[in-house]
Amino acid sequence: MAKVKTDKATKRLSFKNDMKRYGNLFPFYIPAVAFALVFSYLPMLGLIMAFKENPNLLGGSSAIGGILEAAWAGLGNFRTIFSNPKFLSALANTLIISFLKIVIIFPIPIMLAILISEMRSRPLKRSLQVVMYIPYFLSWATIAGIFVSILATETGVVNNLLAALGHERFQFLNNNEFFRSLLLLSSSWKDIGWSAVTYIAAITALDPALNEAARIDGATKWQQIRYVTLPGILPTVASMFILRVGYIMDAGFEQVFVFYSPFVEGKGNILGMYTWRLINDSGLVPQYALSTAVGFFNSVVALILVVSMNFILKRFFNKSIW
Repeated sequence: MAKVKTDKATKRLSFKNDMKRYGNLFPFYIPAVAFALVFSYLPMLGLIMAFKENPNLLGGSSAIGGILEAAWAGLGNFRTIFSNPKFLSALANTLIISFLKIVIIFPIPIMLAILISEMRSRPLKRSLQVVMYIPYFLSWATIAGIFVSILATETGVVNNLLAALGHERFQFLNNNEFFRSLLLLSSSWKDIGWSAVTYIAAITALDPALNEAARIDGATKWQQIRYVTLPGILPTVASMFILRVGYIMDAGFEQVFVFYSPFVEGKGNILGMYTWRLINDSGLVPQYALSTAVGFFNSVVALILVVSMNFILKRFFNKSIW
């Protein structure tokens, strides 16, 4: 009991000290908190639709009235989606694509950041960074247009080169087996440069004296990277990895949508596309209840993954985001 009281007193004292030191900065939090409340937490009230029969949002007096007046369905919507083979296929595709992005793409920005940080030419380093993170600011529609112009069967640069070398033209864009490779390729080109900036900043923040001491002790460049650079940026890597795992149920709807065609439905039908079809292809009354159930399921799984991964990293590597 005494220990509990001591802990509470310590927390109160810490809060008072923080208010004295940073109290003048608290007003700057107000816009961010208001934004989160309005656009992140308030819409969560709509999750009630996951436990109700499909409401007619357009046929009632108001959308909110349509939701509140709908009959309760309990877990019926969840039973419906989990018994649907298309949902199970979309879930499998989502997990596979997200897993491939984590395993293949996630380590590349780390290696790229280390390579750039080891360059001695400052103008070259800055030029590479600018060139690499420009694609991040392009929309997926623009990127899809670029890849279509490069990989098109009849007019694409790659197929023209294959034809010139005597090979048959290949269906890159409408090939079900190549679709996941297309997603990995386009995602890498768009995101790797921007992700590398985070790790470059973490490397820049390291104490140069550590590398200097390692070099004096006879450490090779690889040993400096292994024993100084990588341990130094490990907290940043752990934080980024935890956040990335939280998006494992989101395989990139915008990306899949711009590259999607009926030819790649087998590998391109992810949860985002499945939810979109529930709204777009359901006739006069979109399936809001089922789509909300899918979104609720995604959010619960993401929360569990983030908390679990944070616990594992904190337990075994003493790294966490909170």
